[in-house]
Amino acid sequence: MALSRKEREQLALAIEQENVMLKRVKRVIRTEIILFALFVVFFVWGWYDRNDKMLPHVSDGALDVIKWIGTIGGAVMGIILILSFISYSNGRKSLLAKINLYDEGKGKK
Repeated sequence: MALSRKEREQLALAIEQENVMLKRVKRVIRTEIILFALFVVFFVWGWYDRNDKMLPHVSDGALDVIKWIGTIGGAVMGIILILSFISYSNGRKSLLAKINLYDEGKGKK
């Protein structure tokens, strides 16, 4: 399929914009992984560590709050992280398809 010059320029612009968006999604995924790890630490600390050596004067009520923050935050961040991975995967497939279309249009002049 031969692409006209205008179509090739539009496709090149779309490829460039989609590449920028995928880089942003990667940064978002990195941030989400860090937040997910933080919530997992809260979860473990709240559920399992009733005799903490570093912070021995934390009350059971505070540990219960930390426990539920870790549980709810971890579940929400886990779902968001899965959706972000799916978004990145689908965006990458779309970008590669556009790059292949661009290369095919370039080769058949």
